[in-house]
Amino acid sequence: MTDHVELRERLRTCPNLPSSPAVAKRLIQLMESPSPDVDEIVQVLSGDSALTAKILQLANSSLFPYKYKVTTLHKAAILIGFNGILATALSFTLVQHLRTKSSAGLDLELFWRRSLLVASACRAIGDVCGQKDTEELFLAGLIQDIGMLALDRLNPDLYDSTSLNQSVHAEVVVHERQVLEVTHALVGSWLLTDWNFPSKICVAVQLSDEPQPFPDSKGPEKFYNCVGLAVTLAGLIMSNASDETLLDHVDYAESCLGIDPFAFAQILKKLKDIVRESEKLFDMNSHSESNLLQLTEQAKKLLSRRHVQLANQLDALFLQNAMPGVG
Repeated sequence: MTDHVELRERLRTCPNLPSSPAVAKRLIQLMESPSPDVDEIVQVLSGDSALTAKILQLANSSLFPYKYKVTTLHKAAILIGFNGILATALSFTLVQHLRTKSSAGLDLELFWRRSLLVASACRAIGDVCGQKDTEELFLAGLIQDIGMLALDRLNPDLYDSTSLNQSVHAEVVVHERQVLEVTHALVGSWLLTDWNFPSKICVAVQLSDEPQPFPDSKGPEKFYNCVGLAVTLAGLIMSNASDETLLDHVDYAESCLGIDPFAFAQILKKLKDIVRESEKLFDMNSHSESNLLQLTEQAKKLLSRRHVQLANQLDALFLQNAMPGVG
């Protein structure tokens, strides 16, 4: 049996593991501050011209429909919100840092594709649910698999197996349990805790691979439910889900977040634009448009059949020129 105390100590001392860059450490400290100072935030961010450019790109994207062009970090901080701009900056910083690292057996292209999809789904779900912390949700989704990077460098043979299909995430989790008796979700939570990440992000990462609806979804539980639903939704996008599986997820969304079938359809529609903007911002390609189009059409058909009274609303929501993958 793997000793978790010993494994965690190996994670802390292994030189090949991802480390938190200096800028990230300062951003995390500011996120934890009860009253972050905008001038201090701007000072930290302005020291990195590439990071500044990315934040301004986000502030001027369709994700923040503001009629005037945002040209300063001060304006971006006000538009996105203090914690939002810090979470955004942290997202860019960590991706830039971690994407430069090599891999042993882990399929990095698949890893980042899934990470971007989960993060985008987190934002879409947060928007539809009226969450104010959508940037923090995006960050949690983006790094919920960070434990895989750690385990890949700690144990180079872990994912280098011809019998392991990394595209089926459930298989990855089972494989980790069989070999280490621990999963990357817990390892990722350990790593982020050691980096002093906000506790709700650490807990959301720990729970991400075994999402279960929390009955009280008013506080951090709602945050966890959003991340959990985003993980399952990304899995649907990356696979050919059966009708039964898709409807099960519609029911899950209603049980954990009170998302009715029409709101579920709104998430899929919103996700198209968010994925596109996220791909531009992070210079990635999630290769998800065709899968998302297929899932959306499938959802429209099933929901119209199951909820006849919603058929006209769904038709209006998914006009041809507004369909994912079109236009």
